[in-house]
Amino acid sequence: MRDDFLINHDFSMTPFFLCDCLIIGAGAAGLRAAIEASKYGNVLVLIKKDITFSNTQYAQGGIAVVMNSKDSYESHITDTIVAGSNFCNKKAVEHLVKEGPKRVKDLIHWGAQFDKKQNGHLKFTTEGGHTKARILHAGGDATGKEIVKTLYQKANSIDNIKILENHFAIDLLHHEKTCYGVLALDLNSKKKIGVLAKQVILASGGSGCVYQDTTNPLGATGDGCALAFRAGANLVNMEFMQFHPTTLYIAGAPRFLISEAARGEGAILRDDRGVAFMAKYHPLKDLAPRDIVSKAITDLMIERSLNNVYLDLRHLDSKFLKKRFPNIMEVCLSFNINIAKDLIPVRPSAHYHMGGIKTDFKGKTNIKNLYACGETASTGCHGANRLASNSLLEALVFGKNAGDCLKLHINQKLIGHPLDKIKSTTKNNLSNEDIDFFDILSSARSIMWKKAGVYRDKDSLLKASRLLKGWHKSIMKHELSEVNHFETVNILTIALLITQSALKREESRGSHQRSDFPFTEKRWKSKHVELNKETIT
Repeated sequence: MRDDFLINHDFSMTPFFLCDCLIIGAGAAGLRAAIEASKYGNVLVLIKKDITFSNTQYAQGGIAVVMNSKDSYESHITDTIVAGSNFCNKKAVEHLVKEGPKRVKDLIHWGAQFDKKQNGHLKFTTEGGHTKARILHAGGDATGKEIVKTLYQKANSIDNIKILENHFAIDLLHHEKTCYGVLALDLNSKKKIGVLAKQVILASGGSGCVYQDTTNPLGATGDGCALAFRAGANLVNMEFMQFHPTTLYIAGAPRFLISEAARGEGAILRDDRGVAFMAKYHPLKDLAPRDIVSKAITDLMIERSLNNVYLDLRHLDSKFLKKRFPNIMEVCLSFNINIAKDLIPVRPSAHYHMGGIKTDFKGKTNIKNLYACGETASTGCHGANRLASNSLLEALVFGKNAGDCLKLHINQKLIGHPLDKIKSTTKNNLSNEDIDFFDILSSARSIMWKKAGVYRDKDSLLKASRLLKGWHKSIMKHELSEVNHFETVNILTIALLITQSALKREESRGSHQRSDFPFTEKRWKSKHVELNKETIT
């Protein structure tokens, strides 16, 4: 786990690009950072697929923001902290909530079309954990797509923003706690390129694909956190992975998110006998915070040996469902499930990582010139469990902040060629034996689901950690050259960070549930598990 770089590389043979600000990732956080940074210099955005690929695109629920006269900052702040199991950084939450309306108004000014009532006013709805109606939606259940479309159109209209698609960031170019840029693989030409920048912002999204069952798209492999870890950055609270309680469960099919908004509109969770069960777990019943609902479903599945429970929308008007949840209805129909007439089989899946690269409110890390924002970062605003629909708001608020910091670096001189300082780890005696990367990846995701999922304990975490270390050590003895090689290493890295952090936190809090330490302990309330490549065992 002490490798600084994934590959041996001759930098003298590498073409290099120069820019003021380099951003890895083009979801809501990355694009918002790019728009802000463009005020001060030229910006290059690298993404490993095309512009349509990001976790933001999959955000159905909406964006939580205080723009309703019946709402208040204090209420949103309180709801966020309560959902976060009183583990949030209160100042970060206050900043998120109070800056949020400005950032949403930016989107509206740039053309975002949010759903409105018949009188033309914005339509606000409720979701789990919210005590007020403050959730904005677009296209019913296509909020993420509308936000990315708006941000992309804005970014594309700015001359000094350039977006390079199909470029995979292999490693950060770093030396003595300073980041100079990135080494990337052009997926079209299969050639490596280097980018030198005054400021580097990691906004590559989450790491749900560490788990076998996830709502995240393929490619959510924790690349940003793994890049930062190898460069010496501090990561924090990695044990807190949120499991969304309601994902469509069809054996053999990818997990599909059934939005929190469904329960906000009145959907009811039912057991295998058709009985509503959430009332015995929380006063808010089906609108309880996600960690509580996921735990309740998992308890029931374990108790009765079930594969899933059910979500019931049958009492809602079919025309309303078609307008409000067009995407959910279409996907369910593809599996012969009519949500107006049939129960939807659901169970929890890995959804959102509250942990990540430790940053301040500006996105600054402990590595000079290196910033992070969005799900890749951890400011503390989500605590131990994210409140529904706060993630898009976080991306906009902290993405803007990170991009704004280019003004602090713009007068720096780009060192002509710091590559003489950057010495890639030399891997001698590389193995020539065949290795099945897909098998290791599948096994790692399976072991994380079984041993470090909704519930975990010391024995299961130690077993997972031993296996993950063995696979990581084996892979690093081989030459790495393909994207699936790099992604597999990144997943193993993040999985190890999760298990190591989960072992250290000897309590249950929010999304972190230790069956051998089932209670929330006061002594852990202000303790944050922080790891880097010097401290991980």
